[in-house]
Amino acid sequence: MGIELYKNSFVTLEEAELYFQERFDSKKWFELAESDKEKVLITASKKINKADYIGQKIDKSQPMEFPRNFDMPQDIKDAVCEEALTMAVMNDSVHYRNQQNNIKSLGLGSGSISYGENFKEGELLSAEAAYLVEKWVKKGFKFLG
Repeated sequence: MGIELYKNSFVTLEEAELYFQERFDSKKWFELAESDKEKVLITASKKINKADYIGQKIDKSQPMEFPRNFDMPQDIKDAVCEEALTMAVMNDSVHYRNQQNNIKSLGLGSGSISYGENFKEGELLSAEAAYLVEKWVKKGFKFLG
């Protein structure tokens, strides 16, 4: 399907490429295939779209929360990029997959690994993304992540 701005993503692939060219430690982004980049941007946008934002949609029938009655915040675009990168990095993590599968602890010979809270589907994985989105949501709304 691909990215359709404000229909399934808040960020175009070109915008994300520029963002990551200027961001330190974004090697993982450039290792992804173009189709995977689009998928993580779309998925990150859909997660960030779940917030209860200030302002009003331009058109009540639009599929996503933006555009609104103010300019598109760069914070939201940056948050999508941060969440997309974190999703890509975490996808390779055995610990992340264990939490997705609700594993609470593992024994490894004489050692063990215990996980804190279990993974909750739909949470933001990136603390940076959560911070960037937080200032644009209505008071009382708490983004998980």
